Amino acid sequence: MVSVLYKRLISFPKNWGLAACVRFSSNAASSVHEEKVGENLQLRTILDPHASQTRPLVLLFGWMLAKKRHLDKYGNLYISKGFDVLSISVHPTQVLRPTSAQRVVTNVLDLVKDGSLERKPLLVHGFSVGGYVYGEMLIKLQQEADKYGTIRDRLVGQVFDSPVDFEGVPNGFANILASNKLTQAAIKSTLELYMRVFEKTITKHYLQSSGAFHENELNLPSLMLYSKTDPIGVADRIELVMSKWKSKGIPVHTKCWDNTPHVSHFHRHPDEYVEAILAFLEELGLSQSDQEIEAPAAERLP
Repeated sequence: MVSVLYKRLISFPKNWGLAACVRFSSNAASSVHEEKVGENLQLRTILDPHASQTRPLVLLFGWMLAKKRHLDKYGNLYISKGFDVLSISVHPTQVLRPTSAQRVVTNVLDLVKDGSLERKPLLVHGFSVGGYVYGEMLIKLQQEADKYGTIRDRLVGQVFDSPVDFEGVPNGFANILASNKLTQAAIKSTLELYMRVFEKTITKHYLQSSGAFHENELNLPSLMLYSKTDPIGVADRIELVMSKWKSKGIPVHTKCWDNTPHVSHFHRHPDEYVEAILAFLEELGLSQSDQEIEAPAAERLP
């Protein structure tokens, strides 16, 4: 069943997306509180004194150099469905130095472990190399199960948009940092050399994160959003991961487009993207009463 929210969304002009002003109904929140938590984290919580403390929280693991306004477009969908939103942004230097990425992960886990977030069910939505950062989180949850065991129990599902495995890191960096083909080739070659030279100190962390991602030790139901022609989030690699999960009996939902650029599925196909997300939330039992969308903003994703 297609939700009221989705029907309202598809009535908007095709490429306006979800950067919308959300008008909550009388039994929901009337506003959203935003709080920047350190360099990498942005927490958006619905202000509603009558809401349950177990309202779900989505962890948005952004792509490299993702701007707040871009992640907020995705967060708005979850807020409209009664979620709080924690956006996690990483700088390229933090991806190139896994110890820095691991510090970001520790900050995420410490934040959601205690205080007002400690009882919330957790959903992961990762983009591009955000899948690598999430893999680092899975490793931390394994290594420090005594400290973070409650978080393991609260994770209920995962969504990935154009996830990049370790071998796609050089190509991903090259495409993000440069538009000129020659410059991209130079960056890619340099990073491939970097990963070979520092195999025992740097690349091993990418491989460990990839292994944790592939393993899906918590058997979390998953939704994959990807493109057949994406040169960074490669379809064959994504489908290999999905086949491993399916062989373990893990529910895996997919939406694959024929020719969509990296992390651009929502921009190019907003109706289908929203429908896939809402159907997955319904499957997980996380879809709350629909809220109304008042008006879309004209701002578009690049």
